[in-house]
Amino acid sequence: MLEVPQHHPIQSAEHSESSIQSLDEISQTPLHKIPADKKGEIVAETFHFFKDFLEQSGFAEHTSPTETYQHLGDQNLVARREDPRNIFPLLSSEEGYEIDFEDARYANCVAWNPAADGPKGLYNAYMEGFASMNGVVSIVAFEQQDGDDLIAMEDSIQNFYGLDRSRVRSYKGSVTNNRIRLINLRIPGHLFPETEMTEDELNAVDEYLFAQENGKKADPVMIHRCYTPIESDEIRKAA
Repeated sequence: MLEVPQHHPIQSAEHSESSIQSLDEISQTPLHKIPADKKGEIVAETFHFFKDFLEQSGFAEHTSPTETYQHLGDQNLVARREDPRNIFPLLSSEEGYEIDFEDARYANCVAWNPAADGPKGLYNAYMEGFASMNGVVSIVAFEQQDGDDLIAMEDSIQNFYGLDRSRVRSYKGSVTNNRIRLINLRIPGHLFPETEMTEDELNAVDEYLFAQENGKKADPVMIHRCYTPIESDEIRKAA
């Protein structure tokens, strides 16, 4: 078996807490325009800022998406790809924010049951949006409620090149922090801070970089960090 050399993609001092206090202090230049030797630093800075903000806002971090989805259990949620910048108004005020359409309505989320759908149920959520910040992509999943304006669009229930889109929906209405059950951050593995990686993640990124250096085709490794409200976790455990 070929031994893959250890590349250790992003060297970073052990993280304690981000010194960045505002989004305005973080570069928001499109990632493809950032010099290659600066990308890792900026992505790490952005990730640490969101990580710290979420933990200070009462969320627990989980490194295993599959285990997190199992832990969330059987509940009906709305999951949508969200601009990471919107996490701040969402968690900083009781009102949250409104999702509306300036013109024709379109699909913008999925109806997701963590226990039944698992990670596959979120594939479409990533596709129903484009927003990101310095390589950091976020999914926000919130509980469905009676009276929600959540509908299936005619063109969103068809299979798309073999991808089942039967759970794709269009949501219109408010998103408030008391409905949030999961926030997921997705970051390119080769730009993710090494000190934050699990051993399996380190090995996967090393294999990807080794393949790249040897001219072999390889899919980029994406690292996920899941955040769930601590209060909700405690209530679920008690039940």
